[in-house]
Amino acid sequence: MSWIRRRGWLAWGAVILVVSVVPVEWVFGLAPRESWSPLAALGHFTEFGLFAALVALAWAEAHGGRRPGRATAAGATTDPATAGLTMGALAAVSYGAAIELIQAPIPYRSADPLDFLTDVVGAAVALALVWYVRRRWARRVGPTAADDAASGGGR
Repeated sequence: MSWIRRRGWLAWGAVILVVSVVPVEWVFGLAPRESWSPLAALGHFTEFGLFAALVALAWAEAHGGRRPGRATAAGATTDPATAGLTMGALAAVSYGAAIELIQAPIPYRSADPLDFLTDVVGAAVALALVWYVRRRWARRVGPTAADDAASGGGR
């Protein structure tokens, strides 16, 4: 398991926090915008989409691997991939709301519901893409020997 897959979401979460508190415009010598802009929306969309995807991948990897539908010894089916998608969504929505609340008391920032909505849409699109790619990959690769052994097949 690579560092990015395990801890990438933590590093990216820190980046989101910094750019949410320090106006990115100041880094480029510009005055912060008072209103919504398409570039800011693209930033929110991308930031939270990547955050949600990283959380989903890390959760699935930490709780049973990348492949969905593994059978346990008791015969129950666990699905770390679906749980990862759920955790990615919960993490992105919660973190997006927290960031907006953190920005509310900062004089040069504002808590904008449109920013939060853009965060949620970015996360949803990214998680849908993760789901789609995983599904296509699973169809192409097929069941692995570990999956066969776990489900009692391959004897």
